[in-house]
Amino acid sequence: MLLSRLTEILGGTLQGEDREVTGASTLEEAAQADISFLANRKYRDQAMTTKAGAIIVQEVIGREISQIITPDPYLYFARVLSLLYPDKPVTPGISEMAWVHPEAHVHEGACIYPHVYIGAGARIFENCVIFPGCFIGDDASVGEHTILHPNVAVYHGCSIGRHCIVHAGVVIGSDGFGFAWDGQRHVKVPQKGVVVIGDHVEIGSNCTIDRAALTSTRIGSDVKMDNLVQIGHNVVVGDHTIIVAQAGISGSARIGTGVVLAGQCGVAGHVSIGDGVTAAARTGIATDIPPGKVISGFPSMDHSRWLRVQKVYRDLPELLKRVRDLERKVQDLARD
Repeated sequence: MLLSRLTEILGGTLQGEDREVTGASTLEEAAQADISFLANRKYRDQAMTTKAGAIIVQEVIGREISQIITPDPYLYFARVLSLLYPDKPVTPGISEMAWVHPEAHVHEGACIYPHVYIGAGARIFENCVIFPGCFIGDDASVGEHTILHPNVAVYHGCSIGRHCIVHAGVVIGSDGFGFAWDGQRHVKVPQKGVVVIGDHVEIGSNCTIDRAALTSTRIGSDVKMDNLVQIGHNVVVGDHTIIVAQAGISGSARIGTGVVLAGQCGVAGHVSIGDGVTAAARTGIATDIPPGKVISGFPSMDHSRWLRVQKVYRDLPELLKRVRDLERKVQDLARD
């Protein structure tokens, strides 16, 4: 695709030769036919030596190379990738090796691969792609243009919105973790709610989203979840939130809009996290967090305070040595 065609579709300003690019790659590995991008000044030296045929930048760099100037090179690059590597067209139809209940409703434009199970009353909408090994329970629904990769399980009554991507091994709607002690054993609390997932959600491999005890566990629109995330029963996750790998959210927690939970964050049950909060990796959140905070550590605290705590923590061996020296001096003075 010509660089001028890219700028015609996506905007931006082309500086230098208008040339054809057929692929995209990193600055370090790009070849003459590739386009790359510079979004972090850390990699400016690589931009000065890259073999790419063109580069997307925020401001002009001082070398002879075709450049597209745009305010957000990373976002621009993402859109370039979609143009250079378009998705394969969906081939509608239901495999003869899939099992679809007679009372299920599958749109004629959906693509159902072999070894898929679709239960009674389930609804599969237009342009859905359901890959092999998926289970769609009774009365579940999968919105239009949503893709379920292999071995996804959507339990009965749960719903997924439009334009979602659910990666391999995800389980949606398994029982929430609820038990009551009767004095001798744990009695299971029946989990009779559902899971409701909004539009444009992406769920990474092997995530689990538990159904509510009653009512619903809700995942808002444009939520992005990394691999290996656990969402407990009755949790509500607001729109545009990002949850990174190995995070766990306990039952009935409320996560606001535009929240970022970095890797291995833990959220206690019934906690509320305000809009726009950012939690650094391994933050343990056991109390409500007001909107807009940046937090770290366990128990969670303001990130700036956590940095001071870490400095003290690093100095503990030296501090311990000084305290012991002082103790010895005090003992010597006492003997005198």
